[in-house]
Amino acid sequence: MWLSEQILYRLARLMSSSEAGHSEEMKSALEDDDSYADYRSDQSQTVIDAAARFDVPIKDKVVLDLGCYDGAITVGYLAAGAARVIGVDIDEKAVATAKEQRGSENCEFHVGTIEGLPLDDNSVDSIVCYDVFEHVECPEPILKEVYRVLKPGGKMLIGTWGWKHPYAPHLWSTMPVPWAHVFFSERTVLRTCRRVYHSDWYVPNMHDFDENGERLQNKYEYESIPTDYLNKFLVTDFERVFDGSPLDYTMHPQPFGSKYAAWTKMFLKTPWIREFVTGYLWAVLSKPELAANTHAKHPAPEATLA
Repeated sequence: MWLSEQILYRLARLMSSSEAGHSEEMKSALEDDDSYADYRSDQSQTVIDAAARFDVPIKDKVVLDLGCYDGAITVGYLAAGAARVIGVDIDEKAVATAKEQRGSENCEFHVGTIEGLPLDDNSVDSIVCYDVFEHVECPEPILKEVYRVLKPGGKMLIGTWGWKHPYAPHLWSTMPVPWAHVFFSERTVLRTCRRVYHSDWYVPNMHDFDENGERLQNKYEYESIPTDYLNKFLVTDFERVFDGSPLDYTMHPQPFGSKYAAWTKMFLKTPWIREFVTGYLWAVLSKPELAANTHAKHPAPEATLA
């Protein structure tokens, strides 16, 4: 075993009992499907609060939840006063669950694709896309569809994070070491995750079992994280994609919530350093009132707490 793997494994074990990678709330949420659904439902308030803060209207509007999964968050927008909510996801099984458990006269769910949304032109007032965009390998076609379905003056709220975020690889349970993928190779990180996963001190969660309740044995068998799962975009990459779309946009990088990281807030406007110290990224995209073919980049306002 390489020395780098030994070092990272020891760090992972040392931090496994902390809340660095997974808070106690998240650990509880991952105990079973019902707990996770409740947790996701509660997350709708996070998005609603951000929408209010960044002037993306929900109340009395037709709202599209892009990447809705099973609809646990989607119904929260209806409860917040939306006139109609439409959830769209590429996962057919998740959409079927959403229809069965959460569909109603004013809340509908549809299967979409990367290239197309099952909606008419100029039919949506607002779009929310929470914890989804870091998974989109090719965002350009989606943004073209966003422009098509938004009404003139309509807005889209994206919640995501860049690849230099301390836990960007989505390996929280087996890799609680912040920025591990920055200081070590992906191969080292994944091999260490594999060792952690099979260690007797590791506590499994719901994602570690198959549909029959059997423990998965072949996790972390790959040598790098595929870009069709995580696109590995930096904040600057998202800006580049937004620049290439016909939508206006503003970026709202958020500081880390921990009081121990409060000092990093001063670096959120520093181009290179902000990649490492952005705790979460909100972006607001808007379709011009006249639907002109021009777009503009706007400087980020002063960061606020997520």
